Amino acid sequence: MKSVILLLALMLPFAGCSSLPEADCVYFNLSGHETTVTNIAGLPPEATPGVLVPVADDTSRLNEKSSTFFERIHIADEIMISWQEDGTSHEVRLLRKDLGLPSKLSGGQIRFTYLGTEKWRVQYVDKNI
Repeated sequence: MKSVILLLALMLPFAGCSSLPEADCVYFNLSGHETTVTNIAGLPPEATPGVLVPVADDTSRLNEKSSTFFERIHIADEIMISWQEDGTSHEVRLLRKDLGLPSKLSGGQIRFTYLGTEKWRVQYVDKNI
């Protein structure tokens, strides 16, 4: 009986974890230059990744930088990405509807890939990969 109570007590902190929504903001930098993302307006502040080192591809999880949210996140109608590259500041404004993003994200991931020359590719994947 003691072992059953102990087992239940150990399992209690993990109860319900599988039902939590997991939303990821994932970042890649294919530009060949180190890039510092200083702000992503339109997403929670915790979604701003900071320094993105250049990587060879955006298919390996080893190459990504990400933020994970275990709650529903709101995505504004406009997303503005501000970054610095080679000492120069840049920004781009993107419309949520043009990117095919939902207004609230409670699962899946948004993949931001910096391609260089002030171009970003943004994709929504409805599951975490």
